[in-house]
Amino acid sequence: MVPETIFVAGATGLVGKPLIHRLVDRGHHVRALVRNDSSATLMLSMGAEPVLGDLAAPGPWQDHLGDCTSVIDASQARTPGRLTARRAIRLGRQRVQFTQNLLEAIRNGHAPLGSYVWLTGLDELVPGPDRFVDETSPINVRPHGFGRIGSQIRPVLEAASHSWGLPLVALHMGLIYGSVGWFPDYLRRIERGRFAMVGDPQNWIPLVSAEDVARAIVAVVEQRPVGRRYVVVDDAPARQGEFVQFLAEQLHAPVPHRHVPLWVAGLVVGRAAAETAAANVRGRNARIKAELDVAFQFPSYRDGVPPLVTEYRSPSPTSP
Repeated sequence: MVPETIFVAGATGLVGKPLIHRLVDRGHHVRALVRNDSSATLMLSMGAEPVLGDLAAPGPWQDHLGDCTSVIDASQARTPGRLTARRAIRLGRQRVQFTQNLLEAIRNGHAPLGSYVWLTGLDELVPGPDRFVDETSPINVRPHGFGRIGSQIRPVLEAASHSWGLPLVALHMGLIYGSVGWFPDYLRRIERGRFAMVGDPQNWIPLVSAEDVARAIVAVVEQRPVGRRYVVVDDAPARQGEFVQFLAEQLHAPVPHRHVPLWVAGLVVGRAAAETAAANVRGRNARIKAELDVAFQFPSYRDGVPPLVTEYRSPSPTSP
């Protein structure tokens, strides 16, 4: 393996932190785009080179892509409050601008780019009658949930791939759980007895640990399967009710049984967020295992959730 210089957008997010750790441990030089000095200090402590800037606006940060051999776009549009369908569409437009600013910097760079890794979701794919999706599944022309965001970015990236050779690799993620983001809030609501499932408790949820997403991204960076797309999920899709029961048992909390219709959840969290929560889909990960030899650290949520619950229940170092 030859060490690479890798530019990471979204370095402080759910996937970004475990990804930075793994890339640095593998000997790669990582340039991490961050918005402020505190995030820059964090990246330095993790062994990465911080680059101050914001994808939303062109700036000096773009000059740091010139000698990068790979770019990883793990950025997320920030969405305070309810994620309605209308807001998801607006966020998609914002993410398109982020992507265009990245692509502009890549085209103006000097070193040949080995791979551009784009993270998207399963909401973009149409499941078969068995509710499975894989790399042969068609793209949904009527996107729902978070797919309302990704569906606007895809044409921009595919046009760049076809017109000037952007070395695109797309990763379709399952629902990513980790130590930040939606998962700790999920635990809090279960622990406090304020949790309600969305839609049918028998619906399938495609899950994957943030640590294993990082493993998949590193495999792509190091092997450069340009033009391919991969579904990244663990080996054990779970039914919504079964997953919630397992979380409650780990927390030693009462098992929630309440569930609400999609339209009711939409009033609380927004239609797009509710659609993703209620989606009935499971994914196959055979291609990324076979082609890139990715071995999951947590092949099931039953393996990945317990250490996160332990972390969640541990007092913060800053706590009195």
